Amino acid sequence: MTSYSRMIKACSWQQKSGHLFGWAFIALLFTGNSIFGVMNKVEAANTLSQTEANCTIGMAEGDSKAECRVPIPSGCTVAQFPGYSEPWADISKGGGTSCHFDQQHTDWKTSIVGSCQGCTTEQCTGRFIVMFTCANNVPPANPAPAGKK
Repeated sequence: MTSYSRMIKACSWQQKSGHLFGWAFIALLFTGNSIFGVMNKVEAANTLSQTEANCTIGMAEGDSKAECRVPIPSGCTVAQFPGYSEPWADISKGGGTSCHFDQQHTDWKTSIVGSCQGCTTEQCTGRFIVMFTCANNVPPANPAPAGKK
């Protein structure tokens, strides 16, 4: 066998193994996509089961105090930020004021009240944001087609 024919055999083997590797890689992609597709449906269901509600305060300079109530969606409970025991809530403010959740009027189950102190600049705002888990209000991640049970 000449060195030229050995080189042709080696190249054809590399081409075959390259094609096999290519098909194996494509099969792996499809399998991985199927697995991750199931995981994405679970993530989607978890994401869909959360919503947020908020209330916003607007004040002008000289206003002494303002408050607002964050609505609690029907069938929902206040979510906890993953890894923490506190309610998943946030406050953003603008202008010369300080804002907080009113501890006397907030029990995180039936009432959530935010309040801002006096406004010392031309305008002030306060926004109270609460994340809720609404697992009972979410349709299944993979519902059956219409007409089938």
